[in-house]
Amino acid sequence: MLLCLLAPGTRAGAQDSTTSYTSDSLLSSWNYVMPAILTGYSSLGSISHSPEKKDHKNLKRYQYLLDRKPGAKNYRKYYELAVSLWELEKTAEAEKMFLSIIASEGEFYTSTYYHSSDVPGDTATNMYGYGSFSSNYKNYAAKYLVKINLEKKRYDTALMYLDDAVNKYKVTYTCGTGYNMQQNEYTFLYACCYEGLNENKKIIDLLLPGSLLYGDDMLIKAIRNTWTDKEIKERLLIAENSVSCVLDSLPSYTYLVTEATRKKPERTDTITYYSGTATMLLFDQLIEIPVPDLENGEHLSREHFVKKFKESFFYRELNTEAEPAEEATKVSAK
Repeated sequence: MLLCLLAPGTRAGAQDSTTSYTSDSLLSSWNYVMPAILTGYSSLGSISHSPEKKDHKNLKRYQYLLDRKPGAKNYRKYYELAVSLWELEKTAEAEKMFLSIIASEGEFYTSTYYHSSDVPGDTATNMYGYGSFSSNYKNYAAKYLVKINLEKKRYDTALMYLDDAVNKYKVTYTCGTGYNMQQNEYTFLYACCYEGLNENKKIIDLLLPGSLLYGDDMLIKAIRNTWTDKEIKERLLIAENSVSCVLDSLPSYTYLVTEATRKKPERTDTITYYSGTATMLLFDQLIEIPVPDLENGEHLSREHFVKKFKESFFYRELNTEAEPAEEATKVSAK
């Protein structure tokens, strides 16, 4: 991920045009800093504004651009001002500028930029490209328009811009961290749109596969809007009884890095255990259960997976007879 953040940028082909290459310092240095949405609206994220000193400076320096259109000489400053206006909660002005970016036919905004994974100054060529990513001004502008429209409760419009960001103004990441951050952001924004549109089934289909990895209030609410407490309890029992495992016959190993192994690399502390996989039928979806942590010499069993399920935030929030998830967390912490 550090490589993603430090990578220099080169443009790798304009949308609907022939391939061309150039550099764009703004996107390479700024644009894979995750927008400030991960603060608590749900376990996946929230929409919030986080102004910094630079945003006030940008407003002061670039406010003359408010009544202008973006061009080849000002497009970076124009975008930077739009972002700062968003952070400063000057939403009307920010929306106007983001819409101008979306409408622009200038190559500087229609192009997709490629950011190499090679570390500056490194003479070795990175043929695999691990850590490289692409970026696009319209992708980021569309995502800000999603958040603006969500705040204004214009959910259909928000969904339209989100579809455009995902499908029309595509950006990609070759490193897993960058890809997962992108997908988490898209998932959160889609869930917000569906919640605003009262699309409970779409929320469940979207969030249920990750329900045992994170506890999400939007998913819990959608399930409660769909089934009665009795039906939910019945389905949780069906899920528990449906747990199916494939257990490994060969051992797995985890190598521990300790102070001793740092000083003497030839020394290796190793945990040996027998792992496996498991699935369950959860609210009519086949869900993979996360693998529990195992101790040295331990053999994974079906009981491990059932315990993992019943200790999850998801299960405890939906099972009215279970200990509340918040209380369980406090007990575990003690």
